[in-house]
Amino acid sequence: MNRRTYLGAIAGGATAAIGGCLGGESIDSDDHPVAAWADGTIEFALPPFQDAEQLEAQYAGTFEWIADGFDEVDSVEGAPTTSYSAVVESVVQGHTELANLSPVIYAMARDEGIHPLAINWSHGSDAYHTYVATRAETDVEHLADLEGKTVAMVDPLSTSGGLFPRYMLSEAGLDAGDVDTEAADFDIEWSFGHDASLQALENGHVDAAAYGDFQHPDDDAIVKLAESDPIPFDPIVAKPDTPETVREQMTERLLETPDEALEDHRVDRYGPVEPGTYDPVRDVAEELGIEIADLEEEDGDESD
Repeated sequence: MNRRTYLGAIAGGATAAIGGCLGGESIDSDDHPVAAWADGTIEFALPPFQDAEQLEAQYAGTFEWIADGFDEVDSVEGAPTTSYSAVVESVVQGHTELANLSPVIYAMARDEGIHPLAINWSHGSDAYHTYVATRAETDVEHLADLEGKTVAMVDPLSTSGGLFPRYMLSEAGLDAGDVDTEAADFDIEWSFGHDASLQALENGHVDAAAYGDFQHPDDDAIVKLAESDPIPFDPIVAKPDTPETVREQMTERLLETPDEALEDHRVDRYGPVEPGTYDPVRDVAEELGIEIADLEEEDGDESD
């Protein structure tokens, strides 16, 4: 399966369920540019790095804050997705107005016309790390010791839960494959969640697990083997046809999000996206053979 078919296959079913532009009465774009752009309701695509209900609960304060900032915007609605390619397809194709993208997905899709509005901060930083960990009871001490073993990872296109750990294992001398090929020197069990990856390790189903450092437990039974270089946190982006006025207003609103709107969120605050922030992520993606410029699906594979 080539890369374009691969992306289409895992994205198709998930994006079909995400609503597109809503019908309704016309809203004056001069008086209410954000409301007119969204047709009254802003849909916000969420990636599958945590349970969907947990994610929507975390983002509830942000959604309310955004909606309250613009006249004629009725609400901001979360649109959970089932894969990392599905969330980018939703915003690239305009099925949703906004999306929270994983860093590598943004690096792949930034030439598709999407607009970065803000970067998430967590634990006082705009960057995080991939951890590869094992149980203290195993005989695994180094990444190279994972040859012939099973490693839980999050998603083939997850930055910290898929691409960076494969890159790290490759740097340790193992054949880790890429997005189109299987790893030759170890087995990967895809868990489709950072929490699920850690849980697979804790329950003894795998020999090691890769996940974002934000998931690491305060538990001596789980031992970190290695951590990646810093990875910039995920950006919030707007769909390609978003007018400059709307982008400016949305960015300003996000940067002004108060602490009380983020009390139950993994995000501390939203910061500006500086030029070059995601270049290191793009470099890793290219090293693993991902074609950055073209995310379009094969003809006939397009979803609604």
